[in-house]
Amino acid sequence: MSHKTKILFTHNTAMWYRLPFFKKVSEIYDLDLVFTHINVIKDIYDNNINKEIEGLEGVNYTILPNTHGFCKGLFKKARGNYDVVVGGSWDTVQELIETIMLHLMTRIKNKPFIIWREDWDWERENTFKEKILNHVIKYITTHSDAILVPGTLHKEYFTKLGVLPNKIHIMPNVSNISGYDENIKRNHENKKILYVGRLIPRKGVDYLIKAYAKLKRQINNIELIIIGSGSEEDTLKEYVRDNNIDNVTFTGKIDNNQLKNYYQQSNLVVIPSINEGMGDPWVFVLNEAMYYGNPVIATTAVGAAPDMIEDNGFIVPEKNSDELYSAMYQILSDDTTEEIMGKNSRMIIENKFQYSNMVNAFTKTIESVINNYIL
Repeated sequence: MSHKTKILFTHNTAMWYRLPFFKKVSEIYDLDLVFTHINVIKDIYDNNINKEIEGLEGVNYTILPNTHGFCKGLFKKARGNYDVVVGGSWDTVQELIETIMLHLMTRIKNKPFIIWREDWDWERENTFKEKILNHVIKYITTHSDAILVPGTLHKEYFTKLGVLPNKIHIMPNVSNISGYDENIKRNHENKKILYVGRLIPRKGVDYLIKAYAKLKRQINNIELIIIGSGSEEDTLKEYVRDNNIDNVTFTGKIDNNQLKNYYQQSNLVVIPSINEGMGDPWVFVLNEAMYYGNPVIATTAVGAAPDMIEDNGFIVPEKNSDELYSAMYQILSDDTTEEIMGKNSRMIIENKFQYSNMVNAFTKTIESVINNYIL
């Protein structure tokens, strides 16, 4: 009986779009999946995780408890007999310390360590704390066996830190969306522009509203639908009201299973993120919008944009409502352009952003680090 590679895979939380990936990996390897900070999903998306995670049936996983921000039991896990360790995070001081210790333990045991991160070279504060963090990240990543990243911006960032390019592997981010109906015909008489996401400063929704107000003076039959909630909701509603901007609908937060109805009825999806202390590491709304055949517009503050937007939309400078307006006008003023871009979105998703693409990249990375240790 051949040996199945044993992997300790640490990850902070169980996002719904990750679960099919973990399940498929567990079918290939002897996987010990460990969630270190499960409440992250509640902090960001207000979703609760129970002890039994739906979608991970048959997967060997553990949810570690937290005390003062530290996960308990991680290093006991790490002392086990694994062929490869995958993980690493530095979103909090506690996670950074855990990553340092996990990295050190793999070095002592002479086992491969793979980092999986979504950082890219967004504008950072030039503080002493940030400089120290940068040095620590540089050391950990340049002394790891491989880095898994979702896209080209992310690869460029770690290359800039000094990681050898052949150690950086692109593993595309994928979302477990379904229900695409190729028979859906979009309404060109009353066009819908869609935003989906949190209503916080970093999402740049105010720039979208300003661009929409300008576009409304050129194209009458349009509507802006804003899905989500957050700290900026009242401020954005007040701006719309004070400036008499017609046909703007705030739906509030809605369930994921209702989103497809909005995507399939929209004519354009816009992601107007800005750099507010950090850029957007990826933004899965792009995956979802493209799956349902939407043209897309994203700003330069969206990590996924260079990999997902080709001839299916536009990438515009962040914090620039005029450029956003211009891109929106080019798409919505021409039905043919809109339809072609929508079809291209769907094609890109089908060809490049399936779980098979993600798993293939992961297995190649595992094989490469194991082969290097054998050699």
